[in-house]
Amino acid sequence: MDWDDLKVLLALARRGSARAAATELGVSTSTVTRRLDALERDLGSLLFDRTPDGYRMTAAAEALLPSAEQVEEELIAAERRITGGDRELRGSIRLTMPPAGSLGRLVSCLERFAATYPGIELQLLPAEDSLDLARREADMAIRVLPAGTTLPDYLIGRRVSALSLSTYVHRDLLDTASPEDVSHLVWIGKAPLGERQDWLAATPWPDLPVRHAIDDHDLLVAALRSRMGMAYLPCIAVADEPDIVRVPGAPVNYHGDVWVLTHRDLRMSARLRLLREAIAEAFDQIRSLLDTRESD
Repeated sequence: MDWDDLKVLLALARRGSARAAATELGVSTSTVTRRLDALERDLGSLLFDRTPDGYRMTAAAEALLPSAEQVEEELIAAERRITGGDRELRGSIRLTMPPAGSLGRLVSCLERFAATYPGIELQLLPAEDSLDLARREADMAIRVLPAGTTLPDYLIGRRVSALSLSTYVHRDLLDTASPEDVSHLVWIGKAPLGERQDWLAATPWPDLPVRHAIDDHDLLVAALRSRMGMAYLPCIAVADEPDIVRVPGAPVNYHGDVWVLTHRDLRMSARLRLLREAIAEAFDQIRSLLDTRESD
């Protein structure tokens, strides 16, 4: 049984469509369907029902899945052991991090790191994909975690900063006579309209109307710049926006902690250790922007 065929089985089981499985595997959709056809021929059994809503596992696939997952786990563990003991300052590092609107200042740090270590290739991956460090979908992750989070046993991490949020608006929307009065403004929402906007409870104006639905920091900042209303977002996201100001009277709230995470098996990797140190130094320089409570 070909391991590449089993990878197709796993990807289809997790993603539910040939296109999504192809994206995960970095191959074409036709390659996914061709390998699935080959695997089904070899086994003499149908593994997935092709439906208008996607691929649905048959009983045969469900029986095969645990064995495929075990093979995957063993191969990934072996790869981690090899990579974790790698002392060479060359190779690739897959780093998943929040969008540029929150931590874009880290890019200059990464540029300096890449210039210092030309043998290391950086792959920056979007945090929204919830990439799994245990499955080696990424080697390192920058994540914002709630206070008191206990890391799973397979992860090691370094807390690099607290993160604060507050309410911001374009200065032109404030009443010059009474800037603290925002009763004429609307919120730029995060969840789809009609759904709970739990973040409102952290603000002094939970009863003001909510319009729009923008769950992306870059787009929220653009909406503020366009005077669409006021928004609740990380303070660092508007650090370079002189026309976007904190609403007078709005509290600066502690939201969570920023962590740099890697798999425990990779703790001895020289290139990952150097990148962790570079990222920590970069956070030292921007900590006052990430956590603005002391300057409140």
